[in-house]
Amino acid sequence: MKRYLHLCAILGICSLTLFGCGKKEEEEEIDAVDTTEQVAFDDVAVEDYTVLKYNELEVLAYEGDTDAQVMLGRMLEYGNEEVKQNFYEAFSWYQMASDSGNVDGTCALGYFYLNGAAVEADLDKAEELFNTAIENGSTNAKVGLARVMLEKGGYTKMATAESEEVISADSSSEATINDSNNASTNESEKASEKEATKDSTKTSSKDTNESKDSDQTVSDSDEELTELDQIVNLLTVAQQAGDLDGGYYLGYIYENGIGVIADYKKAFDYYNRVAKSSSTALNDRDAINLSNIALGLMYVKGEGVEENSETALEYFTAASDNNSAKASYYIGQMYENGIGVDKDYEKAMEFYLKASDLDYAPALNQVGYLYYNGYGVDVDFASAVYYQKLAALQGYSIAQVNLGFLYENGYGVERNLETALSYYEMAASSGYEGATEAVVRVKAQINEEM
Repeated sequence: MKRYLHLCAILGICSLTLFGCGKKEEEEEIDAVDTTEQVAFDDVAVEDYTVLKYNELEVLAYEGDTDAQVMLGRMLEYGNEEVKQNFYEAFSWYQMASDSGNVDGTCALGYFYLNGAAVEADLDKAEELFNTAIENGSTNAKVGLARVMLEKGGYTKMATAESEEVISADSSSEATINDSNNASTNESEKASEKEATKDSTKTSSKDTNESKDSDQTVSDSDEELTELDQIVNLLTVAQQAGDLDGGYYLGYIYENGIGVIADYKKAFDYYNRVAKSSSTALNDRDAINLSNIALGLMYVKGEGVEENSETALEYFTAASDNNSAKASYYIGQMYENGIGVDKDYEKAMEFYLKASDLDYAPALNQVGYLYYNGYGVDVDFASAVYYQKLAALQGYSIAQVNLGFLYENGYGVERNLETALSYYEMAASSGYEGATEAVVRVKAQINEEM
C-alpha cells in the first residue's frame, strides 16, 4: 500500500512538472509572437520601412525616426490604398525630417519648391535645398538641380516633363467647345501649329548643340554651354548611379536636343532602361510611368522607331495600370480619335474618367467636352460645366475658354457675360490664342447691352 502511495506521489509530481514545463513553453511562444508583432515599436532597427503600415510609421515618426517621417511623406505625396494623396501633410513630414538632418527629406522638399506643390514655386529655394542634399550625399538631388537649371535657363518650357502633347494632328486632343457642337476648325489648326512650334524648338536646340560640337562660336555660348554641360553631367552621374529619374531625364534631353545633339535612338534607350525597371519604390513610380509614356509617344509619332500605335497603347497601358493619370488620358485620346484602335467614345470616357479621378485637368476638360457634344453619353450641359470648372480651377486655359463660351451663350448655366469675360481674361493672361479676341468680343456685347 505504501509502495502504491509513493508511486502515486511520484506520478503526481511528474505531472505537475510536465504541466509547468508545457505552460512555460507556451508562455515563451506567446512572448515570441508578441515580440515579432511589436518589432516596429521596440528598440529594434527597422530594416524595411516599406512593409510598415501608416499607423506604425506614425508611431516611429513621432518618436523622431526621420526615415519613418520620409516614408510617411512618400505615402502622402503619392497616395495609396491606405492613405489619400495630400501634398500639404507630405510637405510637413518632409520638413520635419529635413529639420532633423535627413537628406531624403531635404531632397523631397526641393521637388515641392520646384513644382509648386503645397507651396508657391520657388526655384531659388529649390536650388538651395538640392545643393544642401547633394553636399550630404544625395544622388537624386542632382536630378533636381539639373531640372532647376533647365527651368531657370529657359532651355525648355517642359522642364517638369508634364506638358500635354498632341498625339494626332487630326484630333481635337485639346478640345474646345463651339457653337456647332464640334471641335472648331481653328482649334485643329492651332493644334497643328503647336506641334510645328515644338518641332522648330527642337531644331533650334539641335542646331545650337551641333555648333558646339563643331567648335563654332555662338553668341553668349560660353556661359550657355557651360550651364548645359553641367545639366548633362548632373543627369549622367545620377543615371550611372542607378537613379531612375536621372535615366528618364537623360532620355528627355536627348529626345529634345537640350545640351546634346537630339538623338531619338539614345532617348529611346534611356527611356527603355527606366521602363524595364522592377523598382516598386514610390519615388521611382513617376520616372517609370513617364518613360513608358515617352516611349508610347515615340511609337505614335514614329520618332526613332517605326510608327506603331498598338505598341504605343501597350506602353500607355503599363503606365495607366501604375496609376498614371497622363497615360490614362492618352489612352482616352486613342479611343476618342481611333488611333490604333476602333473609335470608341465610351472607352474614351472610361479612361478620361480614370484620369479625372486623379484630378488631371486635361482629362477633366475632355469629359466636359464629351458631355457637351454627347459623344458616348447623352448631351448634358450641366455636367459639361461641372467638369470644365474642375479643370479651370487648376489654371487649365482651354477649360477657361470653354467656360467663357458656355457662360457667354447660356449653355448649362444662366447666361452671364461678366462671368464669361472673367474666364476669357484668365485664359488670355496665360497667353492662350483666341482668348484675347473673345475678351474684345464679350466687352463689346456688354457695352451694347448696357
